[in-house]
Amino acid sequence: MKIISIYVLLAVLTLTLIVIIDVMSGISLRASIHSLSTIFATTTLQEAICITIFLLLPFVQVAVHVSKKRQSRRKPS
Repeated sequence: MKIISIYVLLAVLTLTLIVIIDVMSGISLRASIHSLSTIFATTTLQEAICITIFLLLPFVQVAVHVSKKRQSRRKPS
């Protein structure tokens, strides 16, 4: 679960940095946030699939790690 929280933290920091840079350059806060939503609204199906795959990778990694831990606990050495 730690890795997922790290990914979420990095995503939030990245989006915050983008918004802060836009505001510093003179774009209003509302326009900056609107531009972020516009970016994701204009993605094609192929791009959306790639984004989804990369967003799901940390969850898959955690699930595999948890399943390996459970299997090693069940098998006595």
